[in-house]
Amino acid sequence: MSLHGMLSWLVVKCPWIPVLFLIPCCIIYDTIAFIRFRWASIFHSRDTRRHEERVQHVQEQVREWKKSGSTATMCTARPGYQSITLQTLKYKKSCQKIEINMPDIISIDTEKKTVRVEPMVTIGQLNDYLIGRGWTLPVVPELDDLTIGGLVMGGGIESTSHKYGLFQYICRMYEMVLADGSVVQCSRDHMTDLWVAIPFSYGTLGFLTAVDLDIIPFKKYIKLTYIPVEGLDNVVEVLEKETRDPANDSVEGILYSLNEAVIMTGVFTDECENWRLNKIGRWFKPLFHAHVKQFLKPEDTIPKVEYIPTLHFFHRHDKSCFWLVDYIVPFINHWIFRWFFGWTMPPKHAMIKILKEKFVPPNMLNQFVCQDLAVQFKHLKGLAELSDEMTKVYPIWLCPCNHLLTPEQEKFSMFKWNDLNVDFGVYGFTGVKSYHPVEGQKRFEKYMIDNEGFPALYAETQFTEEEFRQMVNLDTYERLRRELNCEGAFPHLYEKVSKLGRTSI
Repeated sequence: MSLHGMLSWLVVKCPWIPVLFLIPCCIIYDTIAFIRFRWASIFHSRDTRRHEERVQHVQEQVREWKKSGSTATMCTARPGYQSITLQTLKYKKSCQKIEINMPDIISIDTEKKTVRVEPMVTIGQLNDYLIGRGWTLPVVPELDDLTIGGLVMGGGIESTSHKYGLFQYICRMYEMVLADGSVVQCSRDHMTDLWVAIPFSYGTLGFLTAVDLDIIPFKKYIKLTYIPVEGLDNVVEVLEKETRDPANDSVEGILYSLNEAVIMTGVFTDECENWRLNKIGRWFKPLFHAHVKQFLKPEDTIPKVEYIPTLHFFHRHDKSCFWLVDYIVPFINHWIFRWFFGWTMPPKHAMIKILKEKFVPPNMLNQFVCQDLAVQFKHLKGLAELSDEMTKVYPIWLCPCNHLLTPEQEKFSMFKWNDLNVDFGVYGFTGVKSYHPVEGQKRFEKYMIDNEGFPALYAETQFTEEEFRQMVNLDTYERLRRELNCEGAFPHLYEKVSKLGRTSI
């Protein structure tokens, strides 16, 4: 057997073995990234001149592309394996790659309550920086390696999104390099149509170079209430009731079967009842989803309360990437592994993706489902029943979200509804042998179209162009592409997010 064949066999049959070998690489990578970020924070914080030089470098590359008369469209030079998406980004091979080396925090303005960052800063780096200064973001998405640019262009959500909306709604200003090499800044009050259109555009309107984000005072703890619920109708009812309660700072749920869930509500506070304090972020603690499941006891339906350090709460799903690392390291939640190796988790997503692309046979992933599907509360039950029928994948993440646009801004939006909705996160391998990934995906997508839902576009999609246009309103997006001369400069959104669309690039 060849070395490649042996590695492929290990990745398929015993994925934890190559992952354990990767752990030292991940530790070295994280250490270097930490030192580099700390160095930049100390010596280059508020260095706007350094940022301006980087913007000029992007402009020069775009102008050189234009001058060359190239017919290839442009994209970032960031390697596909660094992207959180599960898609294999082969379209980059035929595009003109533009280097966007922008990994720094530019400045913080505590009077205006904003922070200006470059697009390659990760959410983990930014939040650690802010907390050290007594601030945080209103919306802190779950996985530390997500970049600010990715959260803007591809969307981001968190358990505070019922209050603050998607990640894009805490963005005050975007700075972009356009197809002609010029730089623009847009906000709610200036170039509003572009400000609304940039989120979910996946870099097809220009290159993002800076973002101004809202910040809020950091509170040390969250008072978290666990509400066990039985019956799907009750799950929907309780989740909607808690979502509409203005007293809740955080609302999310984990669905463990079609009829069992734990709904969690939280209030941030600086006070703590020490006997209820649970430092869930310690390396030896059980994984969060396993910890939550223990509250699901048929004989005890009384809500339970814990106080959790806010920083630990922000990282609660990161160690096991919700529950996906469980499939790779099946003993990750065993107490022996947690005590001796829990501090090494999670393995870097980029390295796992390299293993997947090089050694995992494509047909092995046919049973893997990874979708975030946003629907209004009235359609949540039907979506849960459809998912259960097709996949039997559990747990499922439930995260409410508000769509926060004024009527004037709404006319520019891709979304066709303006109401509370729920992100339905399906992540895992299905045990249903008859499951077919393409047909299953199409059934999910049809449910989205029929019920005014919206699937997260970072995952694989099978939309035809006609179906895609049924789901989203592209009027403003396509008008801006014409006005900003994006045609021929950047791929169309459909060509980047749909598996069928990417075949045309």
